Amino acid sequence: MSGMKRRQFIQFAGGVLVTAGLHQINPGQEEKSVAIAAGNKARKLALLVGINRYQQSNRFPDLKGAVTDVELQKQLLIYRFGFEPEDILVLTDEKATRQGIIQAFEDRLIGQAQPGDIVVFHFSGQGDRILDSDGAGSNGFIGTLVPFDCAPNSDGAVGDITQSLLWLLMAGINTEKVTLVLDSCFAGRSSRGGLGVISKFNSGKYRVSQEEISDRNGWLMRLGLSNNELKIHRNIGIPKGVIISGDGGDELAKELLFNDVYAGAFTYWLTQYLWQETGSERVESAVINISRGLKRFSSQFPELIVKFNSGNEKQPTYFISPQTPPAEAAITKVMGNVVTLWLGGINPESLAAFDGGAILTIIDNLGNKQGLVELESRQGLLGQGKIIEGLSNGVKSGVLLQERMRGIPDNLTLRIGIDPSMARDKVTVKSTLQAIKGIEIIEEGEIDYILSRMTIAYQDKLKERENNQQRAIQKSQTHKSNSSQKSDFSVKEIFHLNYAAVGTIPPVGSIGLLSPEIEIVPNSFGLENETITNGITRLIPKLKSLLAVRLVKLALNPNSSQLNAVANMTLEGEEGLLIGEVGTLRCPTSNLTKQAGIRQEKPVRCPSHGSIIGGFSGNSDSKNIPALPVGTKLQFHITNNELRDIYGCIIVIDSHTEMTVLFPNQWTAAEDVTRIKPEETLHVPNLTKDNFSLVTQPPAGIVEVLIIASSKPLENTLKALRTIASSRGQKGGPITVDTANQPTEIVTNLLNDLDDSNSSNPHIYHLDATQLVVMSISLEVI
Repeated sequence: MSGMKRRQFIQFAGGVLVTAGLHQINPGQEEKSVAIAAGNKARKLALLVGINRYQQSNRFPDLKGAVTDVELQKQLLIYRFGFEPEDILVLTDEKATRQGIIQAFEDRLIGQAQPGDIVVFHFSGQGDRILDSDGAGSNGFIGTLVPFDCAPNSDGAVGDITQSLLWLLMAGINTEKVTLVLDSCFAGRSSRGGLGVISKFNSGKYRVSQEEISDRNGWLMRLGLSNNELKIHRNIGIPKGVIISGDGGDELAKELLFNDVYAGAFTYWLTQYLWQETGSERVESAVINISRGLKRFSSQFPELIVKFNSGNEKQPTYFISPQTPPAEAAITKVMGNVVTLWLGGINPESLAAFDGGAILTIIDNLGNKQGLVELESRQGLLGQGKIIEGLSNGVKSGVLLQERMRGIPDNLTLRIGIDPSMARDKVTVKSTLQAIKGIEIIEEGEIDYILSRMTIAYQDKLKERENNQQRAIQKSQTHKSNSSQKSDFSVKEIFHLNYAAVGTIPPVGSIGLLSPEIEIVPNSFGLENETITNGITRLIPKLKSLLAVRLVKLALNPNSSQLNAVANMTLEGEEGLLIGEVGTLRCPTSNLTKQAGIRQEKPVRCPSHGSIIGGFSGNSDSKNIPALPVGTKLQFHITNNELRDIYGCIIVIDSHTEMTVLFPNQWTAAEDVTRIKPEETLHVPNLTKDNFSLVTQPPAGIVEVLIIASSKPLENTLKALRTIASSRGQKGGPITVDTANQPTEIVTNLLNDLDDSNSSNPHIYHLDATQLVVMSISLEVI
C-alpha cells in the first residue's frame, strides 16, 4: 500500500485510515493451519447484492446498473476463479432487504466458512451517511449501505446497514481470506444515462434505527466486545481480509452506459480487468491498474484497505489466482453449433467492435486453440454465435474464448446529447447536427459528448476545477527545458496545447461540448451568446476530430493481441529509465507474459526537477499515470520480438482530443520507412537522425499515445500522410492532423491498412489479433 492514496471510503478508521485491524478478537476464529495442512480443499463462498429498484424512490432514485454488477461478478467468479455456482448466493432488488442481506451474510458466509476458505461479499447500490452517536463515526455520522427497504420511519430512523455492523459481520467470518467489494459510496450512487447526475445526497437527514442498534449489540455480545472496544478496534482498522471500494469520501460512485450495457463503472472495470489478468498479480497492483482505466469515465478513485500488518495487499485478488487462462468470453449454452456467450471480458470501450462479424478462439485450460466461433449478434453482454471451426460436440458450457478478430463498423458515429440549456433551440440544433456526416443525436442512451450552452450552474461547478488547474500550471511554469539545438516540435505541433484556452471558463451563453462527466472539451466553446448555426458550424472540425479518435481507439487490443511487440516511454536518451511500458500478454515467447502488472507504468525520478513522477506519489497519486512537468523531453520505443518484419505507427491524442502522427516522420525516405525488422527497436525521435525533440508543453492535461504494430505494411496511411507533408513543404518530422486534413479520412486509411483482406463483409474493418497490436501509454502534463 505504500504510495497509494488512502481515501476514506469505508472509514473504518474513523479519522485517518491506517489500514490496521484486530490481531485477535476470539481465539476460536484464528486460522487453523493444521486443518489446511491436512489437505482440506478450500471452499469458495460468495454473497452478491445488487439493488436497482428501491422500495421508496423519494429517498433515492432507482439505478440501472447494480443488478448488472452482480452478474458481472458472478460470471467472473465462476469462469475465472473456480467458484461453484451453488456456492454463490445472489440477492437483487426486493430480495435485498435489510434482513435478507444480514441473514444471508450470517447463514452463508459466517455460518459456512471454515479457516482457509475464500469469502467474497459484493454490494452494488446506494449509500448514505446518517446520524449515529454511538457508531464510532465521524462527527456523529456514520456511513451506510442502503438496502431495498430503505423507507424512513416517522422519526427519521432508517434500516440501513452501518459501517459498525458491517465491521462486526466481517469480524465474525471464520477465515482470514475475506474480500468485500463495495460499488457504492456515502454520497450515493449516480445513474448517468447521458445528461447528468440524478442521485442526491441525504447526509444528516436520517438516523440509525433501533433494529440496527439491536443487531450491533447482539454481535458485540457474540464477539465478546463492548461498544467502547468496538470504537477502539474500528479506529485501528478492518478486522481481517481486504476491502476494495469504488470510491472514497463524498464523491459519487458512478454507473454508466457502455454500448447498451448499464453497469457500475468501478465494477465493470474491476471484473473486466480480472478477466484479463495474467499470472498471480498482487491486489494492490490490480487496484492501481483498474483506477487507471476507470479514470477515463469517472472521477472515482478506487481504494484498497487491508488488515494492518497482514501483508494482504501482496495477496492476489480474492486471495486466489485465476484458475483459467485470460479470456474475453465464456460459452454459457450450447445447442448444436449455436452457442450463447457471456462477453464480460471485453473492454467496455471496445464493445462496439464485438457485434456481428467478430471471431473468437475456443481455448482449453492451457490456452490451446480448440476451434473458432463467429459472433452473429450481441445484446448487452450476451452474444449469439456459431461454431465455424472445430467439433461442436466437443464444446461444452463453461469453455472460454479469446479474441481472434474484432469488427469495427465503417458507419460508426459520434453520439451527441443535447443539454437542457439548449431546449429552447432544440429543433434548430437537431436539424443542424443531423446534416453533419457521422454525427448521431441521442435523446436517451449512451453518449460521447454533450452539446451545451455554458450556464451559471456549470460555471460554478467548473471554478474549483479551474483554480486547481491554474495552480498546477503556475507550478509547472517554474520548470524549464534544457537548451538544445533541436527544435521543440511539441510547442505547436506535437501536443497542440493552447495555454490561454484552458485558463478561462467559457462565458455564460457560449456554445461548446461537455463530456458526460461535465468536463469542458478544450477549445470547443465560443463567444458569449453565439448563434446556434454559427456555434455548430464552428464545431464541425472538432466533431470530426473526436469521431476519428473514437474510431482509432476501438482498435486498442494489448490484452488480446498475439503479435509479439513491446513499447515504452522514457526520458529522451534515457532508455534504462522507463516511465511507461506496454506489451502484448498472450505471446508465449514474450518475457512480458510472465510479469504480473504489465500495464502498470513504472515510477522514475526525473532528473530535470528532482521529483518523483509516476503512479505512486506527487501529483499523480490519485490518478496512477505518469505525471510529467512541462519541459520534459520524451522518447518512445517499439521493439519487434517477432521472427518477421512488422510495421509501426505512433499517434498522439492530446488534451484537446486532437491527433498528431509522431511516426512515420520521414517523408522523402523509401516506402518501407515504417518497417521494424526482427529484434530491432524503433526509437522516436531517433537521436542520431531526427532534428526534433518531443517536449511536454502547458497546459496541464492528459495525453494519450497510441502505438500500433502490424504485420501488414501501412501503405495507405503513409501515402495520405505524405500528401499532407508535401502540401506543407515538410520533408521530415511529426505531422499534426488538423481539420483541413480530414482526421477521419486519415484514420480510415489506417483501418484499411489494418483490415484483414480475407474478410467477406465490406462494411466492417476486421482486425486480426494475431497480426496486429494497438497499445496505449498515457501521461499527465503538470
